[in-house]
Amino acid sequence: MKKIKIGISRNINFKIKNYHRKFSIGLIKRKNLDFDAIIISPDTELNYKDINKSEKIKLIFIMSLHKISRIKLQKVRKNIDIIWFDKKSKKVLKTITSTPEFIFALMIILAKNFLNCQKSIEDNLWNPRKTAMLSSEKMLSISTLGIIGYGRIGNKLKQIANAFKMKILIYSKNRNKKNANLNSIAKKSDFISVNLSLNDKTKNFIDEKFFKKMKKNSYFINTSKGAIVNYSHLLKYLGKNIKGAALDVYKIKDPKNTEIKRLCNYAKNNQNLILTPHIAGGTADSIIKLQNHCLDMIKNYFKGKNVLYKK
Repeated sequence: MKKIKIGISRNINFKIKNYHRKFSIGLIKRKNLDFDAIIISPDTELNYKDINKSEKIKLIFIMSLHKISRIKLQKVRKNIDIIWFDKKSKKVLKTITSTPEFIFALMIILAKNFLNCQKSIEDNLWNPRKTAMLSSEKMLSISTLGIIGYGRIGNKLKQIANAFKMKILIYSKNRNKKNANLNSIAKKSDFISVNLSLNDKTKNFIDEKFFKKMKKNSYFINTSKGAIVNYSHLLKYLGKNIKGAALDVYKIKDPKNTEIKRLCNYAKNNQNLILTPHIAGGTADSIIKLQNHCLDMIKNYFKGKNVLYKK
């Protein structure tokens, strides 16, 4: 089989230098779409007109479990096929645990008040007893974790929390007698982690109504999608009933964005907000594992296998 030329969207975190000899991989550029296949995420902004101008493209691979994208797929020319993650992909994704591990690390950092500890050291203050009193009032083993969204990440997070003997409350769209409602999670949880997927129903899903009900001295973490949470409302309750928060995702991934500027300004002047630039799932081994799986799917496609969707 001849070498397959693959274009990768800029918003996908691939180790481009690490690729199989059967592939030639480069970044997608608007004026250069000389690829046999392109790999995009659901958030990729790519105009269908650009794709249609390229007579070479035969395949669009969407890094998603669902056929969703900002690209107007229905207007892509008929001889371009579209595939996305399949049943085998779900098994591969289950072995990638970087995001729930990151969430739990944030929980520990928030609970032990590492930001205040670091500031004390920087200020040359060494008072272990005083610093310890700034940390969470409870050990994790007697704390309650509220998990909002119980998919792959929420499920793995529960497993980690179980190892710490935490009490777990779960909010899931899949109805179950054991599931908790949002009010219950807000009022009873010491830690809350949002793990929902973004859709029309979950946009601005967590807002002031939720934050004002959160338990005193509780912590809030969002590593799912920025548009799910109203960060202006979060800032209103930070330092009040919400003792600390950690955010890894934002509505617009641009440091010049007004919302991000406001969050950064708050974080500079307060030691109860952790901001990270969407790195929860980004470990070298997890990126390479997912990259290799995507390349295998594309290789299978060009061998005449694995076409999940054809217009």
